[in-house]
Amino acid sequence: MSTFKARGIIIKENLVGDNDKSLIILLKDYGKFTVWAKNCRNSKSKLLVGSSLFSYADFIIYDNGRTLTLNQIDIIENFYGLTEDLDSLAYGTYFLEFVDKNTQEATPINDVMLLLLKSLLILSKSTVISPKLIAKIFEIKFLQLNGYMPLINNCTYCNKPINDDIDVYWGNNGIICKGCKSYEQYLIKINNNTILVIKHILSSSIDKLYNFNVSDNVLNDLSLVSKKLLNAHLYTNLKSTSFIEQLENI
Repeated sequence: MSTFKARGIIIKENLVGDNDKSLIILLKDYGKFTVWAKNCRNSKSKLLVGSSLFSYADFIIYDNGRTLTLNQIDIIENFYGLTEDLDSLAYGTYFLEFVDKNTQEATPINDVMLLLLKSLLILSKSTVISPKLIAKIFEIKFLQLNGYMPLINNCTYCNKPINDDIDVYWGNNGIICKGCKSYEQYLIKINNNTILVIKHILSSSIDKLYNFNVSDNVLNDLSLVSKKLLNAHLYTNLKSTSFIEQLENI
């Protein structure tokens, strides 16, 4: 039995009984854990304010060997700006669900946590870059951090270098040249600007991911590329995606 302190962000909450919550917290150096927050919904509880989605904080947690119980929360950032815009809130909720569904428990993933925090910060504060573009960058970088590295410089099949080719396609694992497009049934035709953007995402540090913007055509290409990669490699049946789709169709 012991008590430890860890910095993390709450990525999921479940209401239990009248006053309790079961929280899933992504903790730096520890990974994802389920933590019991007793009596946190009581108006007099010291845990009331910080035991909610998006809370980035220092948590003091008691471990009895079977369950983890939350004792104290010192809030660092609550990403309040997300609540002021429906699109930002929808995408922020999507990021949390995406990370929860595509990570294992008790496995340190500090790079993913940093990506999540940076993405939420930009989402809550930036007025320059659209939530949809933030999401596409987030998805592609997440894939890379988890070892799903698409081939971007050479054709997937013939290994021909892709330079300024006019006809370039995206397949299941990356770039495909015109001569090899018959090898796959469902391809996405993309332009060189899209290729440059993907290269930038893959080569950039997390701190410098969100320092650019794109045209609507490139954003559409990025969406198709990311969707194809996600469907091939990760869990994508997320509740939050349907709400985002509804917002985009309004």
